[in-house]
Amino acid sequence: MNYTEAIGCIHIHSIYSDGSGTVPEIIAAGQACGLDYLLLSDHMTLAARREGYCGWHGKLFMSVGYEINDQEDQHHYLAFGLDEELPLHYSHLEYLQAVKEKGGLGIAAHPFEKRVQNQSLPGFPAIPWGRLDYPEIEVIEIWNMMSHWLEKTTVRNKYWNIVHPRSFSTEPAAELLAWWDEINQHHKVTGVGSVDVHATKVKVCGLYSKAIFDYKIMFKSIRTHLLLPRRLSEVRDPDEAERMLLTAIRSGNAFVANYRRGDASGFHYWIETDSESIILGETARGNSGWLRVDLPASAQCQVIKDGQVIFSQMVPKHFDLKITPGIYRLEARRQERGWIFTNHLRLKGVSN
Repeated sequence: MNYTEAIGCIHIHSIYSDGSGTVPEIIAAGQACGLDYLLLSDHMTLAARREGYCGWHGKLFMSVGYEINDQEDQHHYLAFGLDEELPLHYSHLEYLQAVKEKGGLGIAAHPFEKRVQNQSLPGFPAIPWGRLDYPEIEVIEIWNMMSHWLEKTTVRNKYWNIVHPRSFSTEPAAELLAWWDEINQHHKVTGVGSVDVHATKVKVCGLYSKAIFDYKIMFKSIRTHLLLPRRLSEVRDPDEAERMLLTAIRSGNAFVANYRRGDASGFHYWIETDSESIILGETARGNSGWLRVDLPASAQCQVIKDGQVIFSQMVPKHFDLKITPGIYRLEARRQERGWIFTNHLRLKGVSN
């Protein structure tokens, strides 16, 4: 069970679409926050990839994909590992299929997005997915920071939420997590966290402009930790480094952390049986085993097996749980807010 960790942020927009920052400014913000990687995804363009930004920037690696939508501006889909844009007329089913056929990684963006009826901010309608049971969908955003902010922001509290952009964050939507647990009992769907940062500038009380989440603030919110077979910094070939990152995401070797609730470095969650140990996203074989958890700080932990909570307790830093075949994920909370959400571990029973 040897692996290393890469910590970064997914779903970022620059001036190549509707973000306010240049790519060098975004890279500098990621470096200042100590991130290992960034996944840039401007709307409907790979211009930043053509300009050579996909690759190493000092100790930071940037993968450049793009965010696709259909002609009705629905079904937003982050596509990575492509060298050119797909035809503009493609339906969402066509670009789902095309990304997979080309060997790219696709991520369904803000799939369960909602707004509070008659209270939501004007001009920011919800953009959910109508359905998610396409076999081509292998990865979804379980926690999108900007979408979450818009869901929690109304005409009454918008000024507070603009000035205190991370204070409202709670956790992924229960409806989404329930769907995610259910679908994973049939086939694997990876969950990632994303920032969906645009650093959009707005007028506050008509007096001055302020970015709704600048890049540094967003990079200190929702991060996705990837478990890699070797240190990312050792892989200097940019194509190989990008493949390693995208493979870890597709495989579910990942967990999501809300850094407003604390640094999640040093978190470990794995299954041990008599014959093997596995990391997140993998499957062990056996009729019994141990679920093991190491936390960087005390937290209220829940273990969910096959969609049902089987353990809920304040944990100082470590616990073990005897388990039988099923799929398991963990949720950790601090100050009654979501902190860590893992992908699933699987224990598959064997016949005697």
